[in-house]
Amino acid sequence: MSKRLVLAVCVAGGAMMLPAGCASSGSAKTAKVAIRVNCAATEPYTDKADNVWLADKILGQEDKWGAIGGMTIDRGDLGIAGVDAPKVYETERYSMEGYKFIVPNGKYTVRLHFAETYEGITGEGQRIFSVAIDGKTVLENLDVYKEAGGSQKPVVKTIKDVAVTNGELLVGFSTNVQNSEINGIEVFSD
Repeated sequence: MSKRLVLAVCVAGGAMMLPAGCASSGSAKTAKVAIRVNCAATEPYTDKADNVWLADKILGQEDKWGAIGGMTIDRGDLGIAGVDAPKVYETERYSMEGYKFIVPNGKYTVRLHFAETYEGITGEGQRIFSVAIDGKTVLENLDVYKEAGGSQKPVVKTIKDVAVTNGELLVGFSTNVQNSEINGIEVFSD
């Protein structure tokens, strides 16, 4: 039986605040943060490992997380094989400035999910972009097509030991060639 991670989006005034329907074990000070976002998705998705991926949204003033700009596309049933979360790679947010997460201060692991699914990208060097976390470049000149060895193949980049000291974790994108893109983001407290 798979264990579903608890989604906790903030700690305020010493009490953990969870979205409706979520439960937690342990105290607010020891609760783990686990956020999974299916970028561009319009509804939540449960993957093969029984993990819940949240539907995407634009960051609003009162939101604890969301995208900063960009456009979205759903490419339908691509049949991405060999992954626990194939639907994550069927939706894409592109041309965005970034994603912002309001989280408790501490250390985090961030996993970024990419796949080149745009039919206009047919080879290496046609889409290149960089990714920064809290202003520090963590992926420079990323070419998803090249990294994956072709289109419709997933690439997952894990960035560990991300220190949050101001209650905000910002994943930023800068375009070099074509538009930056992202399919999924996971944020886990260490």
